[in-house]
Amino acid sequence: MRRRAAVAVILIALAGLAAAGRAAAIAITGTVTGGAALSVSSTGSPSFSLTLNGVDQNVSYTLPAQAIDPRGTGAGWNLTVTSTQFNDGSGHTFPATASSITAASNVCGASSTCTTATNSVSYTSLTVPAGPTAPAAVKYFNAAANTGMGKLDVSATVGVAVPANVFAGTYTSTVTVSIVSGP
Repeated sequence: MRRRAAVAVILIALAGLAAAGRAAAIAITGTVTGGAALSVSSTGSPSFSLTLNGVDQNVSYTLPAQAIDPRGTGAGWNLTVTSTQFNDGSGHTFPATASSITAASNVCGASSTCTTATNSVSYTSLTVPAGPTAPAAVKYFNAAANTGMGKLDVSATVGVAVPANVFAGTYTSTVTVSIVSGP
């Protein structure tokens, strides 16, 4: 009887092994399609203030932008910038060369597992173009190939040189940021 029970246990074990030996690997295929085109938007309302004191002054503000690359190609992209001259509405302006970008950084945007951008733009003398109407834009930030994928918050520090001889008032400028393909 014991022998029959032992044989039964062995047969059950072998049946279990045989069932396990009949397992099959199943390949799953998932298709990921690239999203819409590149896009950029503003994420804030920059401003600055200062008090005239008889000498030329420098003030800065942060230019916030959100770059979205849903293409899934790793082709990279460029952010470009142009602007109108600071104007107080009464004919008083800052020089066309008053604004320059001195630094920029990027982090993943909310709810995005991004690939942060590898930027190769130098900020040693990057003047933001300005005129009564916005002139041709210049590149101020880029994402090298295989970087900058997903949603990124890009923050640029813009320095503004305010001459001592400007009229007091509220000055405005319209800054235009664009995104184009390619590092």
